[in-house]
Formats: sequence, C-alpha cells, structure tokens
Amino acid sequence: MEKRVILAFALSIAVMYAFNALYRTQSRVAAPEQPTVTDSPAAGKAPSAPPEPTKVEKPTESREVPQALGDNVRAESAEDFSIDTPFYTARISNVGGVLKSYRLKQYSDGEGHPLELINETAGEKVGWPMVASTGDKALDDELQKAQFQGRLEDGKLTLDFADGGLQARKIFQADRENYEFTIQSSIVKAGKDVTHSLVWQGGFGDQSIPQDPTKKNAVYQVDTAFKRIALRGIKEQQQLTSFRAGVEDQYFLGMFLSPDAPMTAHVTKQEYPGSDGKPVPVLVVSATVPSSAGFRVYAGPKQKDWLSKADPQLTNTLDYGYFGFIARPLVYCLLWIHGYIGNFGWSIILLTIVLNLVLFPLRLKQQVSMLKMQKIQPKMRRLQDQYKKLKATDPRRAQVQSEMMNLYKEHGVNPMGGCLPLILQMPLLFGFYSALAYSIELRRAPWIFWIKDLSQYDPYYVIPILMAVAMILQQKLTPTANVDPAQAKMMMLMPLMMTFMFLFYSSGLALYWLTGSIIGVVQQVYINKYWSPQAEAKVSAASRPDEPRGA
Repeated sequence: MEKRVILAFALSIAVMYAFNALYRTQSRVAAPEQPTVTDSPAAGKAPSAPPEPTKVEKPTESREVPQALGDNVRAESAEDFSIDTPFYTARISNVGGVLKSYRLKQYSDGEGHPLELINETAGEKVGWPMVASTGDKALDDELQKAQFQGRLEDGKLTLDFADGGLQARKIFQADRENYEFTIQSSIVKAGKDVTHSLVWQGGFGDQSIPQDPTKKNAVYQVDTAFKRIALRGIKEQQQLTSFRAGVEDQYFLGMFLSPDAPMTAHVTKQEYPGSDGKPVPVLVVSATVPSSAGFRVYAGPKQKDWLSKADPQLTNTLDYGYFGFIARPLVYCLLWIHGYIGNFGWSIILLTIVLNLVLFPLRLKQQVSMLKMQKIQPKMRRLQDQYKKLKATDPRRAQVQSEMMNLYKEHGVNPMGGCLPLILQMPLLFGFYSALAYSIELRRAPWIFWIKDLSQYDPYYVIPILMAVAMILQQKLTPTANVDPAQAKMMMLMPLMMTFMFLFYSSGLALYWLTGSIIGVVQQVYINKYWSPQAEAKVSAASRPDEPRGA
C-alpha cells in the first residue's frame, strides 16, 4: 500500500478530529486555559495592579449616597418593575431587588419574540441575578426575602428597604443608547457599611436554544487581554481581581465594569436537578461593589460596535480561538460582502469562491506533484522492494535512500509537494470555521428555502448529503496510481466521516464545505484536462511529425 495514500488519509483524519476538538471545546475559547487567579488583599498579598480602565464618556448620573431611612421601609406586596429602552426590556422584582428578565429587542427567539438572556428555571431553582451577598447567611437570607419599596422615574428605579438596624438600597439606571445599565448598591447594618457583592447567577445567554454548558464561561480581564474559566472546568470557587469580569455564552456577554478601582470577583457554579433528573450546572460570578458609584453592566451581543461603544477594551472579548488572526479578516470580508448582497448564505458562497481561486495555485502544485509521483512509481517500487530485502544493519540501505533522492531530483519531484499545500491550507480552514461558528451576525441568519438559520444544522440534512456527493465525485476525478480495492475503501471513508460530522454542525459551515467541494470538482476537471498524463500524451502526439503514408 502506498505510503503517500496512507499519509494523505492520516492528514485528512487529523484535520477532521482537530477541527472537531477545536469546535466543541473552544466555547469561544480554544481549550480554555486555567486562569491566573490572584490572591486577594485579604489573604495578605497585594494583587498586581491591573491597567487603568479606559475612560468612556457616559451621561453623568449623580452618585447617590444612601441617606438614613426610617426604621421600617418596605413594600406591602411583591411587585415587578419594568425598565424599557430601545434595546432591551428589564424586569426587576422588588423582592430582593433582583433581575428576573432581560429581553433584547433587536434579537429574537424562534417565535419572533425579543430574546431572553436569563434562565427562568435556573433563577427559580438557584436564585436570580443581581442579588446581594454579604457572606453572612442570615443577613443574605433576610435581604433575599426583603420586599423593597420601589420608585421608578424616567428609566431609573430606586429600591429601599429598612428593618430595625438594617438599611439597604439599590438603584438601577438604564442606558438608552446601548445594551447596558448602571447599578448602585448599599447595605448598612447597625450604622456601619457592609461590604457586599452583586451576584450574577441563575444562568445567562440565549434561552431560545438548548443550554450547552460547553459554551458557558466566566470571562475577566488581565492586562489588555481577557481570560476565561470554562463552566465545566470549575471544581471549586476561584477568586480574581480585575476591572472587568462577567459571564458569556456563544453570542452574548454579561460584564461587570468597575469605574474606579479593581473589583474582587469570585467564580463558582451551582447545580439544580433538570427535568431528566440529571444535575444542570450554571455559572455564578460575584463582584464586590467597589464604591457607592456601583457598576456599569453590559448585557448584550458580542458584536464589535456595541462592545466598543460600552468600553473599547470589551472588543477583546471577541475570541475566535487559536486561528483568530485568520478568522478576524475573514469576518471582515464576510460582513463587507454582506453589505452589498444582503444575504449571509450567498455571502459565504462568494467568499468561498474567492478563497478557492486564491488557493488554486497551491491545489495545482499539489496535483502536479501527485502526477509526477505517479510517473516514477514503478522505479520507486523497485527501490522499495530492494530496500525491504536488506537487513537493518546493511550499509546499502543508505545507498538505496540516496538513489531515491536522486530519482526525486531527476524528475523534479518534491516528496512533500502533495502534502505541503494541504498543510498550508489547514490554518485557513480552521479560521473559516471559527469565523462562521462564532459570528453573532450569522445567528438566525436565513439563506434560502428551508435554511432559516445558518448558525443551526440543516434540519433535512440536504447540504451534508450534497457535500458527500461532491466529495466522492472529486475523489473519483482525482488521479491516483494503482489504487487497489483496500485503498479505495479507505479513501471512501473520508467523505462518509465528514458527512456524519457535518450532520449536526451549523448549516453555514456545511455550506462553506459544500461550496469548496463543488469548486474542487470544477478545478479538478480543469487540472485533468491540461495536466493529466492523458493530456500530456495528446500534446506529445500532436507535436510529433506525421508518419509517411504507406510505411
């Protein structure tokens, strides 16, 4: 069996499994690394100083210093308050002053309703976001059950509660120009300020699709970069210090932004029993309130323009994995093409065509190298047979190797010529996968007919099946030398395995691969026409003078 065929097959399998590992484990992070966790000042060690936060001009709001409340300030009954902006609708309960709903108006669920980012089931089981935590269980229980007295005026909700020596206040201020709000929180017990945290718990992310723990991460800033802690990788509570910390899923981000000083944050997870009885993990990120100024909180899409508007450094949360340096320009090109075409499906097809035209010289080089290898196969086999008969200690082995290298040189063959172009294309392959998999612009982006969402798999598996047909046809057209039945079966495994892999991947990724396979068929027909042994034979026959008649 030819070593080249085995090597090509091994490379194909390696590409498939490498992509499968990257795609499933990145969760916006390729193989999430364990974060560098800084010791808190309370532990007796001073944390390294984080960078100064970027100053982002915002409409100034007066920082309300909580004034002394009466001995008994509380609402008579539970009540929900709704804060409405052009971008989102937030529903806040006066019981505990928690966030029970956060719906994005410009993003929809499967039924066309504004997209919910808070998991209602998890909220009811383990608690809602923006609850206050002091570390004192009795005090925390009292605050969670407290019925705050609320006052809503022009997008600003003030919640007050007082009972004996306990006084608490929360102020939610909506930002009508972006996906964010400001939250101020204060707790006074027996006349003393109580240090506390605000907790994002109960889940976060797109609630219109099944919740995938592999796509849930805690995210925080270190210097100018952002690191992640994968939900599934959390074994015990972790502490960190940063100006920016929060939660994310594949397409959306919830981030605490500290205005004045670095916050101390804790990352852990909670579990509750699912409908099937299995534990469902949810991420918990708590951030210590740094001052009476509170936090700005960004809760919206991981889209460059909105992130930059909230805080220019948040654009660094856009992570396309190890091949981000390739994925980012591909995303830029895809969005540029979409600006003219208006359909992401056709934009993917057009971009794929352009990329394949650019890579055609590599493909041509690969095929020409394969054709040259075919020509010297008989001589190579004779040398290989001679090599097999020699003992391992026989000095003539070196002579045989030298003859093989001379044979390569004589016919202008590069032994790696058939594999090197494939290796060079792999980074582009992974970059394109990352660009399509993690670009929020493709979320619920339709193409044609039955493809209503390019970020989800083809419900009728039409694209993967067509992709398999195109790959098999391309293999049939690709010239190979003396392929026996065993080799043919081996080569047929690749289309079948790739098809099975793409059955449940996003239709946008499958469309990219299908387009590339169809272009590969066209290119292979062109190569066979002008560079195959048959084409060369025709050229040679045409160049020979005609034999005299009657000879």
